[in-house]
Amino acid sequence: MVTDGPLDSLVAYRYRVGLAFERPFAESPGRRAIAWRGAFGSVFRGLVCHDRTLECEACPLRGACPYPAVFMPAALPARASIARLREPPRPFVFAETAPERATLAAVEPVDLDLVVVGEVHRLLPYFVVTLRQLGADGIGPRGARFTLSRVHATDAVGVPTEASYHHGASDVRAVAVPLRASDLARPGDTHATRVRVRFRTPTEITKKGPAGTPAPQPVEAPPFGALLRRARDRASALATLYCERPLAIDPRGLGAAADRVTLLHATVRQASLLRKSSRTGERHQLGGVLGEAVYEGPELGPLMPLLRLAELLHVGKHATFGLGVVGVEVVA
Repeated sequence: MVTDGPLDSLVAYRYRVGLAFERPFAESPGRRAIAWRGAFGSVFRGLVCHDRTLECEACPLRGACPYPAVFMPAALPARASIARLREPPRPFVFAETAPERATLAAVEPVDLDLVVVGEVHRLLPYFVVTLRQLGADGIGPRGARFTLSRVHATDAVGVPTEASYHHGASDVRAVAVPLRASDLARPGDTHATRVRVRFRTPTEITKKGPAGTPAPQPVEAPPFGALLRRARDRASALATLYCERPLAIDPRGLGAAADRVTLLHATVRQASLLRKSSRTGERHQLGGVLGEAVYEGPELGPLMPLLRLAELLHVGKHATFGLGVVGVEVVA
């Protein structure tokens, strides 16, 4: 297939998931974001795994099982080429459409956005069945139960289109149309010289520290160069792992252009969250910045497609855990 631009080998499919809680899901927005991903992974594995005492790498069924394809791509024999990636990105993201809501109330409809990348879209029925089971089991420390009412494909701006599933149905249809960077463009993107980026859930952006620093260091107010590089690297890895071909980009050239975009001002604060892995029992510190930053520079127009991909697929560390949800607004 001939694609329209250097980023268009990255293909994603977007769905709107509608549900309603039986009683309030009274956790903070950040903790809810982590809960969705953690509980989803645990239930998914419980539904498909024939022997949970085995690690995926040791399982003779790993090549046919949907769990490693979604959650542990490094365990798949065909993925040997990604061994250099310490933590390969997972090919999906969840995000509440209103992640700032203090509490998800009982009965009141709640919408989640689900984005699935590349070849993993064929596994959409597993995603829906897992969510349905998660609703029956309950989520969070108080086991808040919910009913999965519907799943609709959405277009590039998030407007629901064709139905994929409705409550009581016996089948799930993977009906979303493929979305590429060229589909996500908005009026004004091409000639943008100033943008506002809202960090809607904690977003951890790192950059290389001084010589001798053992690991990339988190930044407080993300410079545009660091933000764009994380969006570039995430998009590149997702395309390489789950789509037909890598991105046709010049990584160094994009980074150099991003460095010429300046941070005008930022109003951000740090947020810190603790996650306990249901699989290993280990505790992990997650977090990042919340708030907004305004960037300016003549190089912004050509870089907007990567920012639009970051809106769709999140950006920064722990994006699959609902972190790194950003909104991008062209100011000038």
